[in-house]
Amino acid sequence: MEFTKLRSLILLRVFITYLLLASFFLYGQKFVIFIYPILLSYLAAFIFLLTIIYLIIYKVLLKSYEKSGNAVEKSFYLFTYFQIILDIFLIITLILMTGGIDSWFSFLLLVNVISAGITLGRRTILIVAGLSGISYGVVLEMQFYQILTVPYLRSLGPKDFFYNIFANITALFIIAYLSRHLLINLEQTSSSLIKTERDFSDLYAFHREVIENIPNGLLYTDTGGNVMLFNRPAEEITGINRAAATGMILTDVFDFVSLPITKGIYKGTMAATNKIIELKLSEHRDNTGQMLGFVITFEDLTKITELEREMKEKEKLAAIGELSANIAHEIRNPLAALRASVEMLREGTVPPDKTARVMEIALYEMDRLNKIITDFLVYSNPRPPEFREISVTAIVRETLEVLRNSLSGQNDSGLQIIAEGIEDDVIINGDEDKLKQVFWNMCLNAVQSFGCPTPGPGTHIRRIVISAKATAGYVRIAFEDNGCGIKPEILKKIFYPFFTTKKGGSGLGLAIVYRIIQEHMGRISVSSIYEKGTAFNIVLPIGPIGEEFK
Repeated sequence: MEFTKLRSLILLRVFITYLLLASFFLYGQKFVIFIYPILLSYLAAFIFLLTIIYLIIYKVLLKSYEKSGNAVEKSFYLFTYFQIILDIFLIITLILMTGGIDSWFSFLLLVNVISAGITLGRRTILIVAGLSGISYGVVLEMQFYQILTVPYLRSLGPKDFFYNIFANITALFIIAYLSRHLLINLEQTSSSLIKTERDFSDLYAFHREVIENIPNGLLYTDTGGNVMLFNRPAEEITGINRAAATGMILTDVFDFVSLPITKGIYKGTMAATNKIIELKLSEHRDNTGQMLGFVITFEDLTKITELEREMKEKEKLAAIGELSANIAHEIRNPLAALRASVEMLREGTVPPDKTARVMEIALYEMDRLNKIITDFLVYSNPRPPEFREISVTAIVRETLEVLRNSLSGQNDSGLQIIAEGIEDDVIINGDEDKLKQVFWNMCLNAVQSFGCPTPGPGTHIRRIVISAKATAGYVRIAFEDNGCGIKPEILKKIFYPFFTTKKGGSGLGLAIVYRIIQEHMGRISVSSIYEKGTAFNIVLPIGPIGEEFK
């Protein structure tokens, strides 16, 4: 039960009484219907006194309810029911005081029925309507038979009394029925609203819990960048209190973001905390596509970045260790051959006819040692590239021409070299000599890939396909062959320094190629199927270095 309705009923009664009494005295008590004007004043005084008593009882019951809870709710119900029934008798008294059948105030019974429905609910409204109708009919019958000596117009007959009683009782029950119907709909609507509100509250609480407990920071801004939502992880990451953050501009929270805000990924360091933060900004639009704001998630990458740095350091140390081992291995072999040759010459155990051969071996191993050292110096301390505008496709054609000439001198005519889709004058910024070294190395690798056994004479045509095509700000140079291919376990190591599967190879060719491509802000990738072929793809930017490949 809503106790505020009971208090409203008490105050409404006082208001109606005061309004009637004020109008009565305002017009100088000159109303024909007020047969007993002095009694009206007594009735008003009684109602005022009754109201004071009601308010005292109301406060006592309210205090008891606050202490005892639902145990006092029944007392409230009975107290309200008592007031409604007493109001029937007060209204009937007013009707008698103002002429009975001639009274203008029978409508107050309708008001009382509606008040009963509002305060007590739909279950009692018909009861109150019935009591009001019976009381009204009995009083008018008593007036007609002069049991109650209230004068009325003698021109009114039994039919007039009957019709008046019938009309008022009908009006009471119609009002009661309509009020009951409205109250039923109101209760259903109220119940539905309460359920919806409860569901919404649960959903809001669920969403709130999700927002507050996701591991990443979450904030929401309007289109101007003003922060409107700031969750708990956001407080922990930024060190900014939620109350302080709400209303701030996004650039005040993250100084590496600039206005106007655009969607995308931002990464930077907060000056206040020195934390590395990555933000992901997405647009929030309504159903019409209108921009409402930005949803921003972010995370602290400081520890991850530190771990990545440590991993890179460890990988670097491991690479240095592996490189050192490979260098030692590559140098040890020619040194062992040199030592053996020198010892044989020193001891004089070499026959005169084989002395020249031992000297040739020593010189060969010395040249091999010199080549290893030279390649290592080129790899570890490369010459800085000299960038200028060059035609990369012209360099590819020149390299192919040199390759064809070198193969024709070796009577290797069974190898097909195909230039496919090489465009004219694709201009890039690059170092011509270094790119020639890259392309020549790629061609030699393709030629040397045919060292494995072929399926059979005449059934396997050896073929190398070279292409160079420009598209969307870059040029792609591809070297494809149908040679032996590369085993999967070897494929991931081919760009490692001093890693080679070729007899007599230094293992620095592809490592140098990889470094040169990196110097040109390009990319190199390889795909291979063992015993079917290999494809190297080189991508170089067109235009100033770094603009397309930042």
